Amino acid sequence: MNIAEEIFRNANSDALAVVDRGVSHTYGILNAVSARVAEELRQKHNLDSPARIGLRCRDGFHYVALSLGILRANACFVPIAPEASASEQNALVKSLHLHGIMTGSEEPGHFTFETIRVERELPWQKEFEELNPALIRFSSGTTGDSKGVLLSHETICARVAAANAGLQIGASDRVLWVLGMSHHFAVSILLYLWNGAAIIIPETHLAEDLLAAANTHGATVLYASPFHYILLTAGNEKIHWPSLRLAVSTTAPLPEDVARRFADACGIYPAQALGIIEVGLPFLNHFEPEKRHDSIGRPQPSFEIRLLSNDGQPTEPGTPGHLLIKGLGLFDAYIDPWKSRTAALRDGEWFSSGDLASIDGDGYYYIQGRSKTVINIGGMKFFPEEVENLLCSHPSVTEARVSCRQHAHFGSISIAEVVASNVTSAELLGHCRRNLARYKIPAEIVFVDSIPKTPSGKILRR
Repeated sequence: MNIAEEIFRNANSDALAVVDRGVSHTYGILNAVSARVAEELRQKHNLDSPARIGLRCRDGFHYVALSLGILRANACFVPIAPEASASEQNALVKSLHLHGIMTGSEEPGHFTFETIRVERELPWQKEFEELNPALIRFSSGTTGDSKGVLLSHETICARVAAANAGLQIGASDRVLWVLGMSHHFAVSILLYLWNGAAIIIPETHLAEDLLAAANTHGATVLYASPFHYILLTAGNEKIHWPSLRLAVSTTAPLPEDVARRFADACGIYPAQALGIIEVGLPFLNHFEPEKRHDSIGRPQPSFEIRLLSNDGQPTEPGTPGHLLIKGLGLFDAYIDPWKSRTAALRDGEWFSSGDLASIDGDGYYYIQGRSKTVINIGGMKFFPEEVENLLCSHPSVTEARVSCRQHAHFGSISIAEVVASNVTSAELLGHCRRNLARYKIPAEIVFVDSIPKTPSGKILRR
């Protein structure tokens, strides 16, 4: 199957698909533009199926059309985050062995294409092709210990259905889009289009523009990060949003005071969700979320959950354990290095999320902390080791430790402690800006005499 083709086979061509900064596009228009993109990729650029194609493009109708065009050409779509630095993009090209990079132009449906020659036969190429690959996205960042997560067309279809058990997105819904399309695609963009909904893209992410777009186009769903809820509740006035039926917070815990301010302002209490690129949307706290504001909810119907202690035994209610997930739509393979789903999963079927969680007596789950070192800034994740390695590449720096600190307005910010001589914080920040995506750059550089370490010599994490 091809999920993009299935979307248009089932869509009402006259229905609204995307509103991009005030300009409306129907499913018929989206179908025509994406079909033209696919034909150009096949005929002009001679793509061999299933080529791995990176996409660089600003968020909007143009992004949606180009990504669907890649899928309809039977190529494997690889989102390239616009904030990624040149060195990060080069690392992605090398690690995934991309066959080409598509760059969107200012005119919708038009693009430039750079062909990249893959120098050698890859040992996993045959297995890759047999999976009917659709999408590759990195689990966190694009270098370091992050993994390229491969999803097939069939897997995306399964996880879209699994996620929608709770979201209940339908053709009458209009979703206000505020997240980055390169970071949220398989259980966001494709889910909405699969169910015939419309995607509303505001002029900016300022509160007044979000609300203007929501009310002009009758937005019914908000799927956002805590940062966006903070923006919307910054004032004390009521939020006029009568069409809103569902508000979901994802990427990080939503502070209770922010959730209650939003509920007081517009009458809808945000539901906390847990999305994982390897899994989909296994948790959604959509039943009376105000009663358990810090819970990720119960598992969605398509998922089973285990909480295990360090020695692999089930934990009791209230006791944190390692969160394992089993269900529909789990990823097909890791790339760089290649590892099949069966080989990557525990007992061939359970995904270990790296989270520590607990369950209460009513079956609601709570994230207690992370067993991994990943840092989450505004919904975009990266490993501290990546930034530390970059800082230590500067000749004046001998050691570095990057950690996360809570912030009243932004949720969290990253802080870098460095052991260095004859260098200023401004110079180090400049070094970071030249080599890192914007969200990975430390908000503050702190000079210290030493970095705390474990007895084995590893950096002691906060």
